[in-house]
Amino acid sequence: MVKIPIKPIVSAAKSASPIVKDYVKKNPGKTISILGGAGKISKDFLDNKESRFEKKQNKGKVHYRKIQHLKYHNEILPNLDVYSYIQLNSFKQEVETYIKQINQEEENQLAINKPLHTKRIKSWDQIRIQIKDKIKTKNYEELLKAYNTTSYESNYFDDKVINGIRNIENKKEVYKYVYRYTEKDMTDIERDFS
Repeated sequence: MVKIPIKPIVSAAKSASPIVKDYVKKNPGKTISILGGAGKISKDFLDNKESRFEKKQNKGKVHYRKIQHLKYHNEILPNLDVYSYIQLNSFKQEVETYIKQINQEEENQLAINKPLHTKRIKSWDQIRIQIKDKIKTKNYEELLKAYNTTSYESNYFDDKVINGIRNIENKKEVYKYVYRYTEKDMTDIERDFS
């Protein structure tokens, strides 16, 4: 790995800073136009990058998992509150399938690609963790609402789950039922569902 000398860079920045400061004070209009041009160039670069990606995607040259990864980041993760238990569970299973596929590819390919596969696995695992935590949190909220309010109708759970908690009369069985769906600490469950 190449070592970059830091001291010459720092000393050049220190010696150039008064010159740059004087130029900005004397020519504010030119400075703004230079910054505007730099901003336009960076925007054009990003737009060009997006258009190249769209062209590749239209030609079918982008891997399916990459498209799905973008879909999860841009559409699904920001809207986790909207989905039902069944939908969230299917998302979680789909992500776990992608992680298994990447692990199989890693086993079948050369060790050179291991860092790439590790990065992909970590990225998909972060998505899985977010979905899994959302499921547990939402399950707890919905079961608590259903337990405390008999007229509550859930759009998240099936009626079978809601009626299941309402039909249990033994407190310990209620705690076990909630734990099965949430895996929360039993002291919290006992406190909230008493």
